[in-house]
Amino acid sequence: MKRKLGILALTAIGSLAVISPVLADNDQPTDYEVAVKATDADTLDYNTIKERLFKRYAPIVERMEQGEKGYTSIFTDPADNTAQGAKAIPQNFTPWWQGKVNKQINAKVTNFSTDVTSLFTRALKHSSQIQVFSDLPLIRETTIQEANGPYDFRLFAEGRLTDLNEPVGDDLKTGGPLRYKETSKNIEYGVRKKFLTGTEVELKQNIGNLDTNSTFFNPIDQARTGTYLTIKQPLLKQFGIAYNEAPINLATIDHSIAGEELRRNVESHLLEISRAYWGLYLERSLLMQKKQLAEKSRKIYNKMRKRTAMDVPPSLLARAKSMVSAHELAAMQAEFAMLNAQSRIRALVNDPELTGDSALELVTSQLPSHKPFDVSFDNALQTTLENRPEVAQSIKHIQSAYIRLQRSENELMPNLDLFFQTYVKGLEGDYEYGTAYSNQFDEGSPSYVGGLRFEYPLGNNSAEARNLRKKIEMRQLLHQLDTTVQNVLLEAQVSYRELEKDYQSMVQSYQVMLADNQEVKALLSRIDYLLANHDHYGDVLYRLMDAHERLAHSEELFAKSELSYNYALYNLYRAMGILVSKQQITFEKVTNDQDKLPVMHVKK
Repeated sequence: MKRKLGILALTAIGSLAVISPVLADNDQPTDYEVAVKATDADTLDYNTIKERLFKRYAPIVERMEQGEKGYTSIFTDPADNTAQGAKAIPQNFTPWWQGKVNKQINAKVTNFSTDVTSLFTRALKHSSQIQVFSDLPLIRETTIQEANGPYDFRLFAEGRLTDLNEPVGDDLKTGGPLRYKETSKNIEYGVRKKFLTGTEVELKQNIGNLDTNSTFFNPIDQARTGTYLTIKQPLLKQFGIAYNEAPINLATIDHSIAGEELRRNVESHLLEISRAYWGLYLERSLLMQKKQLAEKSRKIYNKMRKRTAMDVPPSLLARAKSMVSAHELAAMQAEFAMLNAQSRIRALVNDPELTGDSALELVTSQLPSHKPFDVSFDNALQTTLENRPEVAQSIKHIQSAYIRLQRSENELMPNLDLFFQTYVKGLEGDYEYGTAYSNQFDEGSPSYVGGLRFEYPLGNNSAEARNLRKKIEMRQLLHQLDTTVQNVLLEAQVSYRELEKDYQSMVQSYQVMLADNQEVKALLSRIDYLLANHDHYGDVLYRLMDAHERLAHSEELFAKSELSYNYALYNLYRAMGILVSKQQITFEKVTNDQDKLPVMHVKK
């Protein structure tokens, strides 16, 4: 394998070459060499590998930060010296519907007050989807124990019974009889053990008997025993702790990858719950808005109907009636939308307390925030790179690939095995097993057998192909990490811009709502003036109804912008990979008392 000097040379890679390196000279490492140098450590420590690989992405992060800071909107007016605070929503502002949304709307059913945090807690405890996710690390953890299996002590035993009755073609076998007869019994038992160095040791005991009709057989009714110690040690291929411990390390890394997958899936599920909660808050807000609009329209319509003989023509009254019917229909539909939003929360959380009563009303006690967000773009990118589980998974895949590459390099060598066996045997007649066993150690001396076994395939095609495949896979996984980093940084950038856009949209929709509310107040003042002067005001009533409709639309726009902004906050946390940590969620392995199976508790 080629070794280049210094991982610090990575910082000299151009900003475009960071993601798709182009070899300008022989001193610049290839993608394969970058991946190998990052993982070429004695301990294969994850944080060390991550630190080495992240140097590859420092220029692109810096460019994204500079580009974001250097961009000036086409709507920016240099002459506009308005203070930023004047463009924000006043701190003491509270929409009129908030006081109704966070209280019970339908007095005919029971109610249950909840917020985002409590829904997260209930989902972590009851959600069947999260339970599906939490089983994955437990399943992967079993592979660690399985990988340790080949290094267990192995007990073995074998019993054999032989009864021969065969014709013979020479007198030397039996000394006269024309058929050879033999009866024997044999038991063999012992223990085997494989060590991380590749050494295989076997210790076994053989006990049996043998009797034949041969006149040369002496003594008769023989008891036979033997104790054997056999050692096999690879010297080249399959030698060493690194090679033999690799399956255990691979299983451990795979388990760690499953933990990142669990975190990613839990964050996605919690994000859906936050979306569902703010969706319910929106539907409750719209229900209150549409209900009030329908009631106000009905009152104005009744006033117009009383003035049909004065200053309200039939065509205008018919138009007003149509508007009232449309508003009442919208209010009815809003109630069903609220019920559907409640059902979505129940399906995501799976809490029996929420699903047991179909007539339960979920009251949204947590109100949306109107404050500007305090996350900087620089911090968002750096946090994303450090915390996204997809990035951690990609790095750990490179770890695994390096371990497989090391194994494939070991397998390029020939098979050269040292084998050694020593044994002692005992023999006694009349089936005296005890005497035969003691004779193993009392008479004579141990026997020894030792030697070397060599094997090497000419061409070595299988090992060469595996080694080449592992090298290409290392390069592929580095490119996969490049892709993952680009995607998560892009997602963080888009999420940050969405949050910024949603905040500005909320501020602008507040201004729209404020202007529409001022129009309604002006028309009410106009009606009071006309009443005081005994003037006709039927047309103004219709204009007031129309203004109320526009105000309701702007209130709906503001409520939707509230939802978008507050959901965008959670979405940014998820894009940064900190939604789980920000909610102080932990993962703890426990044993179920009922079925004694391991369970992963995901809890706050």
